[in-house]
Amino acid sequence: MSRIYPVEAYSYASRFNLREVEAWLPPDCGIRSTKTQLVVSLDGDRLAYLFDFGAIVFVNVPDAERERIVETFNKKLPQEPHPPLRESFLIEVRPSAAVEVRFDRVVVPDVDPITLDVIATVIAQSVAIDYYDEDVQAILDRVGAVAGEVAREGRTLGRTRDFVRFVGTAMASQVEIITAISLLDKPDLTWENEAADRLHDKLRNNLEIQERHKALEIKLSTIRETLGTLIEFSQTRRMLFLEGSIVALIVFEILLSLLKLN
Repeated sequence: MSRIYPVEAYSYASRFNLREVEAWLPPDCGIRSTKTQLVVSLDGDRLAYLFDFGAIVFVNVPDAERERIVETFNKKLPQEPHPPLRESFLIEVRPSAAVEVRFDRVVVPDVDPITLDVIATVIAQSVAIDYYDEDVQAILDRVGAVAGEVAREGRTLGRTRDFVRFVGTAMASQVEIITAISLLDKPDLTWENEAADRLHDKLRNNLEIQERHKALEIKLSTIRETLGTLIEFSQTRRMLFLEGSIVALIVFEILLSLLKLN
């Protein structure tokens, strides 16, 4: 007879300071920590995985208990631009079954800490990529709008200070996203356990982690190139303005000299 473990994953814009967020968890829970994640035992087989790149994965945690923890994080992370992105998945435990990854679930013969670690890690990476993709698309849309202004008007609309602030914000967002994406590497435990490595690869292939990662990098590259072009355009336009101002001053001085001669 099979058993179903519901999995709910949440992704935030903020990176987690694991020492800090440990204090936000229920006081009676058990905690196992590494450099990049916390594994929280709420009671029995109810688990929560917290990753420093800003993701939480709940395994077999009832709705009310999960929502209390999520609400605590929402209150403790006031700088979030919007509510966390959420993704659902299932773990189906079927004794004697072969490991199988489907569209909405993974089938395993049994659950152990390593199996759950692998599943939680890949699901966390999946929801994090979705969150980063939303942010990157928003930046790309804004960059496209500015580039459209330049194409139509020959200049950016608004004040130069606003344009500089926009460029700075977009570049800062890129740095944060690139730093976070670099954390989506294969976990160390897969190098030490062949079964964990196979499960990890099956999950990543099914959730298209690599393809989505590459698509995200292409968008980031497009943003970098467009911002670079816009910066060069702004600098060239400023230089032309300065050169024009100098020429105007020279002409003005010549006219003054001619008036004095007359």
